[in-house]
Amino acid sequence: MDPSKVMNDRLEALTADLPAEELALVSAATSLVPALSANAETADTTGRLPDDDVSALRKEGLLRLATPRTYGGHETGACAATAVAAEVARGCSSASWVLTVYYTAGIALWLFPDQVRHRVWAEDPDATVCGSSAGAAPAREVAGGYLLSGRWGWASGVHHASWAILTVVTEAGASRRESGFALVATSELSVENTWNMAGMRGTGSDTIIADDVFVPAEQVVFPARSAGASEGPLSVPRPQGLMGALAAPVLGMGMAIYDRVVERLGAGRPLVSAGRPPARAIDSPAVQANIADAAMLIDSAILQAARTAHAVDRATRTGARLSPVAIARSRMDCGLAARQIRQAVDKLLDVGGAGRFAESDPAQRIWRDLGTATRHPAFLTELDREQYGRLLVPIPSASAPTVALG
Repeated sequence: MDPSKVMNDRLEALTADLPAEELALVSAATSLVPALSANAETADTTGRLPDDDVSALRKEGLLRLATPRTYGGHETGACAATAVAAEVARGCSSASWVLTVYYTAGIALWLFPDQVRHRVWAEDPDATVCGSSAGAAPAREVAGGYLLSGRWGWASGVHHASWAILTVVTEAGASRRESGFALVATSELSVENTWNMAGMRGTGSDTIIADDVFVPAEQVVFPARSAGASEGPLSVPRPQGLMGALAAPVLGMGMAIYDRVVERLGAGRPLVSAGRPPARAIDSPAVQANIADAAMLIDSAILQAARTAHAVDRATRTGARLSPVAIARSRMDCGLAARQIRQAVDKLLDVGGAGRFAESDPAQRIWRDLGTATRHPAFLTELDREQYGRLLVPIPSASAPTVALG
C-alpha cells in the first residue's frame, strides 16, 4: 500500500518532503494506533509498557530510528522521528514518550567513540538506550575504566532498555570537577520502583541504581575533553536541539483527544444546558467554534514543532551547527507547542462533557498524561523565554557608554 494513502494529513508539515523509506515508518506507526490504544490502560495500571507494545514497535522497525544504516537501522531525521512519535502517541502516550527517549538517547551515542556504537548495535540493531540526568554520581577512575555507584531517577523506558546513559562527575579530589556521561548495560544495573505519578505511568520512569559497576573507559565521556568526537552520518541529527523531539508525544495526545471528542459528538451526544439548546451538541454553533479553535491550536502546535524539526534536519544535512538563537527558539517552539495542545484539550473537554472524565473513558487517562508530560523541564517556557529574549536583544555591558536619543 502507498504509505501516503494512510498518512495523517495533520502532520503534512512534517511528512510532505520525506523520502519513501521514512514515509513507510510513519505509516507503520499509524497502523499500530489501534493495538497501542487497546494496551494503553494496561500500561497505565502496571507502570510500564506491555511487552506486546515493545514487540510491535520492534516488528515495525521503530526501535531502529536512531540506529545507523551500517548496522541495519534507519538513521531517521528529526521530521520523520517527530511524525512517527506523534502517531504512536495517538495510540499510547507512554509508548510514544519511551520511543522518543530511545531515539534521542540513541542519537546521543554519537558523543561516544565508534567502537562503543559498534558494541551497542553490531549484534542487535534493535538495541534500545534510555537515559537519566536526574542525579550525577562520581566516576571513580580505576584500571581500564571507572566504577560507578549512585542513583538516577526518572529513567523513562528503563524496563525495556538495553543500555542507559547516566550523568556522572569526576571525583571530588580531581583538580577540576567535570560533568560527563557513562553508557552502562542495564543488565549491570538494578531498578527501584519510584514512579508513582498521576499521569504518564506507563513510561516506567523508575530509579536506576548502580553499585560499584565497572564501566570501560571508552564508555565514559567528558564532553569538555571530547572536542574531536565523531559527528555522525549526515542523515542523523547531532545531539543538538533534541529537546524539541519531546514535543512529538504531546502532539499525538492532542490529536488523540480531538479524535475521541469529535467522534463522540458525531455520534449524536446530547447537549445539556440551562439554556434552550439544540438537541445535539454538534449542532450548537458554540460547540462548533470550540472544535474549530481546538483544531487550529493543534495545527499551530504541529507547525511549531515542524519548524524545529526542519531546522535540525537542515543543520544535519549541511554539517552546520545550530546557533544559540536557533537552539533557544527550538526550546520555545517545544514549550509553546505544549501550551497550545493543553489549550486545545481544554476546549475539547469543555464540549466533550464530564463523561470524558469517567475512569472508563480513555480521554481522562490522556488528559492526565498530558498534564504530567507538559510539566517536563523541556516545556518550561518561563525560563526559556528569558534566555531567548537575551539572545534576541543583546544586553550591553555595564561599561558600555549610553547614547541619548532625541
